[in-house]
Amino acid sequence: MARPTVSRVVSALKRFSNRDAGEAMWQTSFYDHVIRDDGDYLTRWNYIDENPARWYYGKGL
Repeated sequence: MARPTVSRVVSALKRFSNRDAGEAMWQTSFYDHVIRDDGDYLTRWNYIDENPARWYYGKGL
């Protein structure tokens, strides 16, 4: 059997939780990224921190 990857684990989690809920609860895809240094971490942190405000004020992605 192949070793599990992040993609396979997330896919299985989404599949089983959707099945148990009886409806789709997850977005269709995801973007994973290995954080390589402090600058990269801060970039991701700022995106996560500021994204709700961007959606609230209508700027979207």
